[in-house]
Amino acid sequence: MDDICIGEVTYLRENGGLLFPDVEETLKELSINYDLFIVSNCQDGYADAFMDYHGLRKYFKDYETNGKTKLSKTENIKLILDRNNLKEAVYIGDTTGGEISARLTGISFIHAAYCFGKVISPDLVVNSLKDLVKQASKAFKKYNKETPASLQTGVSFWCDYHFYT
Repeated sequence: MDDICIGEVTYLRENGGLLFPDVEETLKELSINYDLFIVSNCQDGYADAFMDYHGLRKYFKDYETNGKTKLSKTENIKLILDRNNLKEAVYIGDTTGGEISARLTGISFIHAAYCFGKVISPDLVVNSLKDLVKQASKAFKKYNKETPASLQTGVSFWCDYHFYT
């Protein structure tokens, strides 16, 4: 399994992956008003390789992965919240697991319905990345960069299913 994970990271570092439409434009626009973070269940090095290849690292203040910490998504969300002194956050994802982790950490959950997963009862639903820009203001009406708030993402800007053909 380690060889497969190393191979995936090497592939991503050299070839990147297929992005959803409007990824960089969306990240750029969101990063004007919100600090952005990644919490992912991917292996160590995967998020680094992906962000570096596509030049997206500049949009994210911090990130955490299961491969690095060996912790659950819930615990990794807590790490990001604590490390960045966040009082309010929104988790954007497409799985029930992500939704449950958001609830367990006391933060809101936006369903990225343009991905593949199913969820139970999201606070908001977005059908595209452009829709996320519009919905973000609903999630953070009283917050901006001057207050400790953030948007976090699991698989909202890419999906593992899109990396290889």
